[in-house]
Order: sequence, then structure tokens, then C-alpha cells
Amino acid sequence: MATMDTESTPLTLESLPTDPLLLILSFLDYRDLINCCYVSRRLSQLSSHDPLWRRHCKKYWLISEEEKTQKNQCWKSLFIDTYSDVGRYIDHYAAIKKAWDDLKKYLEPRCPRMVLSLKGVGIKMMLAL
Repeated sequence: MATMDTESTPLTLESLPTDPLLLILSFLDYRDLINCCYVSRRLSQLSSHDPLWRRHCKKYWLISEEEKTQKNQCWKSLFIDTYSDVGRYIDHYAAIKKAWDDLKKYLEPRCPRMVLSLKGVGIKMMLAL
């Protein structure tokens, strides 16, 4: 019969496996992920995990893989840069951007000159209205 070790080492954040911690972090909102960066080095490292921020970039900013590749930034940096630019519209940005993209997609084959005239306006100008 195996004997139980009476002196077990204390369980710390550093001793926990990475995968379960990443799973837990995947349920957090962007605000909570940012706050995790200030708790410990381990949580800071884990909360900067790119796939966690990919989900938030796609959800709030509708950033595609192609856009990410063009900007040559990690997902967390993209999220923070976009948030610093249009963060006050975070609750509505995705719906407005989708409507803008749908309008462009509809107009491009039908009225290409109109799309060119709108190119300078863009979604940021719409949000300023």
C-alpha cells in the first residue's frame, strides 16, 4: 500500500500547469486580462498569450487574419492600439464596422465611383459624427 507524503509542497501559481490556466483566462473579458498583467509575472506572461487576444480582436474590432498580417503586430498589441483609437465605441464598433463593410461590398460592383468618394471618409469619420 502506498504511503501518503505528509509534507507536501505548497501549491503556488507558478507550480500550476499552463494549459488549465490558459483555459481559465480564456473566459475573461479584455479588462480582466489587462488586470491579470499586473498580478504576477506568470499571469502577465499567460494573459499576453496571443490566442486570448485574437478572440477579443475578432469580437470587438472584427480584425481579420489578413489585417493582422498587414499590420505585423501581435493580437494583444492590435487590440490595445485599436482600443486607444476607438475604444470609447467598443460596444458598438463591431456593428458599425460590419454595416460599413456590407455597404462597401454592395456599392463596389454597382457604383465604384461612389466607393472611391467614400474612401476618405471611412469608419472613424462615421464614428465622429
